[in-house]
Amino acid sequence: MKLLTFKHQGEGRLGWLLEDQQTVLAVDPNDSNMPQSIMDIIKRGPYAREQLTSARKSLENLKLDDLQLLEPIVPSAIFCVGVNYTDHAKEMGRKLTEHPTLFWRLARNHVPHGEPLWAPTLSQTLDWEAELAVIIGKGGRYIAAEHAREHIFGYSIYNEGSVREYQKHTVQYGLGKAFHASAAFGPWIVTADEFGDPYEHQIESWVSGEKMQDASISLMLHRIEDTIEYISSATELKPGDIISTGTPSGNGAGRNPQRFLQDGDTVKITISGIGTLSNPVEAEPTDLNAVACSC
Repeated sequence: MKLLTFKHQGEGRLGWLLEDQQTVLAVDPNDSNMPQSIMDIIKRGPYAREQLTSARKSLENLKLDDLQLLEPIVPSAIFCVGVNYTDHAKEMGRKLTEHPTLFWRLARNHVPHGEPLWAPTLSQTLDWEAELAVIIGKGGRYIAAEHAREHIFGYSIYNEGSVREYQKHTVQYGLGKAFHASAAFGPWIVTADEFGDPYEHQIESWVSGEKMQDASISLMLHRIEDTIEYISSATELKPGDIISTGTPSGNGAGRNPQRFLQDGDTVKITISGIGTLSNPVEAEPTDLNAVACSC
């Protein structure tokens, strides 16, 4: 099942993308008995998905192209795995590590499918990173690797954009991962049962029509199950948390000459079994008044 969150006639709604990849079955926002968000489905468990399938004939039919997609969920935590493919570690001059290299992102700094990434004013080194996103369905501590798949609700795509110059300012490179509108998440979540074995899928990226990345997810160094075990040994994983599992080689910083994102580019990331996350790139607005205040 492909589940998405979208805005239609000014209202945020829950949808189910059908096999034709064009038809979205939309949940009535006034039906209090039905789940109203993907987070509702995650928290309610299998019963919520049974509600959708049982109500299939009565759900509203919409066309995907007519909808403004939003982030599928707003997670409380985004755990990111660095240098998790051998070739990427080599191109970045990094040593392989015994344990996953982890850092954190802020949900407020990614954008949904179709919305622009911002090439920042302060640096010309915004890079793309195509990654498989794992969405936690059942939380917990001390999750053993052999049981980790039981805790996965589904999978999506994450463009874990990095401002490389800021990563190098100090040994703590977190700020380079926290620029506003530097990453993207979506376009929807594919449930684990439909996605199947993640290591049988392929991940690719294009920048303005030029293929940049192409790798099998099976080449991942620290497997998803081991990463779940490692993270949960320190902190509780919660429903809706995202684990972005690292990017293969082909980033802008690893190319010769280097290639970074600029105003006018378009980044597309495709993962087989999920679809394509696409975002234009625009220059960050220089007028501070153009940035809406949320106070």
